Amino acid sequence: KIDRARYVLTVDGQRRIIRDGSILVERGRIMRVGKADELADARADRVIDAREFVVTPGFVNGHMHISYAHPVRGIFPDDVGSPLKQVFALQMAMTEEEEYQTSLLALLELVRNGTVCLLDPGSTKFPDACLQAYEDAGVRMVLGEAVTDRDAPFPQPRFTTAEATARTAAFIDKWNGRLEGRLRAWAMPFSPETCSAELLQALTRVVRERDTGLTLHHGSGAQARKDYQARGAKSPTEYLESLGVLGPNVLLAHALGIDDAEIDCIARTGAAVTMCSVTAAKGGRGVGTHGRMP
Repeated sequence: KIDRARYVLTVDGQRRIIRDGSILVERGRIMRVGKADELADARADRVIDAREFVVTPGFVNGHMHISYAHPVRGIFPDDVGSPLKQVFALQMAMTEEEEYQTSLLALLELVRNGTVCLLDPGSTKFPDACLQAYEDAGVRMVLGEAVTDRDAPFPQPRFTTAEATARTAAFIDKWNGRLEGRLRAWAMPFSPETCSAELLQALTRVVRERDTGLTLHHGSGAQARKDYQARGAKSPTEYLESLGVLGPNVLLAHALGIDDAEIDCIARTGAAVTMCSVTAAKGGRGVGTHGRMP
């Protein structure tokens, strides 16, 4: 029992913020939330005095390359431009043991700071080796295998369209629902620029057939819109809509440089965006035009 918290931020349907609130937990599940006086008679084997605390739901990290985010921290100076080529080369060279240890380090930091659910956008090479770390940490995970069928400006596994589709379907079938439902598997095409229209549409069919999700790295901006318009699309975001990719089960990562029409497109299709604001700030992108984030 978490007892008499100064504030409880419920994020429930009514968005209640309960002052002097208590929470009753049974077998790892939240059973009751309310004013402390309402739960005063509820007995518990363990009571946490939360009078000096604000209690929030667990945080969600919607885009974290868990296997290499920590080992590259502090390696690259800030003034050398993008380190992505070196980062991806390092990640592709990691062994099973190295990936397990770096994932465990990341999970320790996440849980310590209240993050209990995260999405790794396809960077984990050895999920079998890392499964024990996920289980021990008690977190919820969204995993997938990053796939491309076009050249990328940095080291990425490239497959034929058919092979990338088959690998994604097999990954979802193997992993989705493991750890008593705490692990979810999604399709993870790396980006619209590194995946053909045929691959993006095939993976959309895969996830809709299996009632799961799809995420990909996404960006826009004046030059990107000009490039897409030369190929007959208004913008990167509207290109995805024209393919039938966007929908309520799609999460766009970064979404740098989107304009009003693209925002309307995202809202219209029910897709979602996860903003990587620290990365945007580190790269000098920061708060965009008219205060848009990132």
